[in-house]
Amino acid sequence: MLTWKFLKNEIVKIVYSQKTCILLIFVLFMIGAICYMMHLDKLNIINGVPKTRNYSTQLRMEILNMNSIVFLKLFSTEFVFRTVVPYFAFFMVVVSVEIFGEDFFSGNMKYFIRLSGGKGQLFKAKVLAVIFYSFSVVVVTFLLGFVISSLVFALSFHGFFRIMIIYLSAAVPVASFGLIIGLMSMFIRNKNMSITIGIILSIFLTVSDRLTITSSFSPIGVLGLMEKMRADNVSLISLLMADVTSAVYLAIAYFAGRKIFKMKEFNC
Repeated sequence: MLTWKFLKNEIVKIVYSQKTCILLIFVLFMIGAICYMMHLDKLNIINGVPKTRNYSTQLRMEILNMNSIVFLKLFSTEFVFRTVVPYFAFFMVVVSVEIFGEDFFSGNMKYFIRLSGGKGQLFKAKVLAVIFYSFSVVVVTFLLGFVISSLVFALSFHGFFRIMIIYLSAAVPVASFGLIIGLMSMFIRNKNMSITIGIILSIFLTVSDRLTITSSFSPIGVLGLMEKMRADNVSLISLLMADVTSAVYLAIAYFAGRKIFKMKEFNC
């Protein structure tokens, strides 16, 4: 019951956070921009513009017959599964540092622990808040992309559940990475330093996962896997294996976090 009260408090902070507004604006801008670019590409293909001749036959057909599902396939590597500049991971880093590091050094954790006497319940609530945020971002991005592309292009449900599963497969990996960065931020007083380290690590991991075989044992390896294989070619089994690996990282971070919360002095 106490965990639920703490979780409710964390969710309220996330929902009404300025960062959430920025995220929504950013996602809407990206969806709008990609829709506009797809529309221009469609006109260019119809008019035989030279640059479109370099497109593969499959890509040209997808652009000419653009619908909500095809759009989600193409958009998947622009935000949720983007590597090199992994926007999703960036937002996760900022929120995780706020949930753990900022709350720790501001004294909020100390206040709630004194109020309830429950370090374990507070930690569980914060872990669940990280997972909630990760899944929420994926679901909102998926739904906004589906609705807006349906209005701009055409509505389609062919392959809906497959693309939905593909999008959801990003939630656990990014949550596991966020939890790791969040726990790390409890040892670095400077919030900006924690965020910078998290962003640099996310870039390093996604670049490495994209170019090498590290995606097989990376906490966010699913992003690199999707970048290499794309939505049409990726196997759901491969995504499942990547998610299992990420779940292991999540479990390790969870048990490590429990020990940290037991040992940490909340007197900042």
